[in-house]
Amino acid sequence: MKYLVNTLLIAFIVALGACGGSSSKGSSPAPVDEVVDETPVDETPDDVTEPVVRMILIGDGGSGSAGAYAVGEAVAKVCAIKGCDLVLGLGDNIYESGVSSELDPQFEEKFELPFGPINLPFYMVLGNHDNSGFFGGDGANNANGDFQVDYHYRDALHPERPRQTSRWHMPARYYRLTQGGDTTAPLVELFAVDSNQIAGGFPDSNENFSYNSYGLAQAQWLKAAMANSKAKWKIAFAHHPYVSNGSHGNAGNYDGVPGFVAPVLAGSRYKAFLEETICDKADFFFAGHDHDLQWLMPVASCGKTGFILSGAASKTRSLEHRDDNPVFYEKGDSYGFVWVEIKGDKMVGEVYQVDPDDAALGLGALTAPQPAFRREQTQAAAVGLPASDGFTNPLEGESDFDVSDQEGNLDPVQTQFADGFASLAGAIPEANLAGVVAAVGESGNALLEVVDSLLSGLQGAATEQNPELALAGGERASQALLYALQSLQKAVPAAGADGLPAPFDQLAAALEQFTGETGSGDDATSADLRSLTDPLNHLAANIQGIVDSIEEEGGSVPVAGGALSLLSELLFDVTRVIDAVGNVSTSEIGQVVVSTTDDLLANLLLKVIPIEEFAPAEVSDAIGLGPKFLSTALLLVAREVTYDLDTLLLPSLLQGLGALPLSALDGLFDGLSGIGG
Repeated sequence: MKYLVNTLLIAFIVALGACGGSSSKGSSPAPVDEVVDETPVDETPDDVTEPVVRMILIGDGGSGSAGAYAVGEAVAKVCAIKGCDLVLGLGDNIYESGVSSELDPQFEEKFELPFGPINLPFYMVLGNHDNSGFFGGDGANNANGDFQVDYHYRDALHPERPRQTSRWHMPARYYRLTQGGDTTAPLVELFAVDSNQIAGGFPDSNENFSYNSYGLAQAQWLKAAMANSKAKWKIAFAHHPYVSNGSHGNAGNYDGVPGFVAPVLAGSRYKAFLEETICDKADFFFAGHDHDLQWLMPVASCGKTGFILSGAASKTRSLEHRDDNPVFYEKGDSYGFVWVEIKGDKMVGEVYQVDPDDAALGLGALTAPQPAFRREQTQAAAVGLPASDGFTNPLEGESDFDVSDQEGNLDPVQTQFADGFASLAGAIPEANLAGVVAAVGESGNALLEVVDSLLSGLQGAATEQNPELALAGGERASQALLYALQSLQKAVPAAGADGLPAPFDQLAAALEQFTGETGSGDDATSADLRSLTDPLNHLAANIQGIVDSIEEEGGSVPVAGGALSLLSELLFDVTRVIDAVGNVSTSEIGQVVVSTTDDLLANLLLKVIPIEEFAPAEVSDAIGLGPKFLSTALLLVAREVTYDLDTLLLPSLLQGLGALPLSALDGLFDGLSGIGG
């Protein structure tokens, strides 16, 4: 049966078309380590005692519409009165599908002419329409965006056909520049971010734009650039927003796509990228993408960072999610732009609406333009968000996932499992081995929750005829799997500890291999389920290999080895359940899932008993795992689970839901695909 995510992607493609040629360019994108650091375009004159920077924010300006021409004139009028140093172009610079070369006449038609009245440098970033592959706005062909970088260098590349002006600045796909003050202590540093490769929605077939070779490199560059910046104000700008009340919505739920169904389409990867690189580090984040004007309040997940969205330079759209995020100001169905002034620790912003049909362009008076909204604020201090590695290594960091906060069929099993391993870890005198056993208990309990969440979701979908229950089960299974792997990482002691005895010291290498395998392919959400299950199986095999190399000796070593052996078996069995739900037809799913669940519970019993047999007496007495696992209550739970699955998943009721279980499983890739892909 075809993997359901392909069907989902087709549906989402149609939805994305509203936000909207492949490139024939044969060269690869510029190496990411050749990022250009732009020098200040206008350092503060000697006779000015306090530096000031004034800039214009325009996004989605590449249509060449009457609105774009009106915005160009309105910006010129405002700058003549208020003063301006530069313009930030926030992506979707050339609609609908970008350009075909640096000589494409669309540069003149959709940039040079509409914005001709603005005699300022434009610092540009790329949007999804600039990187179109199959249709306008899909963002699936990042190589196409390189032509816009080449336009920056067109005069040198084609001296016989120079640009009309030198206003277009895009020295690289991502770059930094300073403004105001001097190079040793600039007032403002601006960080141009290429958001499309991370948030564009579809994985790029060009390996140069994989997350490993491009996305992670940009994240590392941006983190380092933010850290070593000497500027008083740090501002990042990109095409895709972090939060928005417009039609695209917030990162992690772009266009209404649930993050656990299609994390790349939903912008979950991008959300993690921003939270790791700019949140609570940058003072502001400027973006476009939604064709409206918004000044949004900071949100807890991003610390002090404020948000301005200016995407109405040539297209308009209604606001569709007014209640999603708190705002200082928002306006849809209107062309417009934002003027920003930074001076000392003060920032002033003014939002201007533009009307092409008004003689005064909607400014009230051309000689005294009136903003629709004005706000002044003092520079905010960082709130102190903990460092995040959610993009470069999604398995790092703490999780607030609660394994026991949802009822399920396997709860009695999990309770006995958790209690038994807590007792086992507490009875082991060696601190590091005790830590390994505790981590195994935590990880194993979460792996059981993966299965329990999937089974509960499928049962609910069948009994209540509600597909959302299966999706919710898939989302929880995703969170449980991520938590299980995070817990497993804790098995490797922190630096400075006494270290683990051989062969347990090989655990770190096994985890590193797993991370490399899950990051080696293309985006996991569009791949076969084996893109996840194969690395999990390899991890289980490597852990079992560590166990097999344990020599016969006393003490706690064989007890810890038995715990790892149990974890290895759980990884194998949970992976089999994932495969069972994801790779069989609905007419067989009940039988297959029942069989794999029976195997999991049976293997659990078989693997627990040896832990007690080889444990020292004082440890064995403290555990009491075997008798509890063999209790009548546990057997009744197992019988109930298998009965429900066998009877409730087979009827024609589930047939009406189509391939529903597959959509639930897609959530298992959320977060894990961030390792690479």
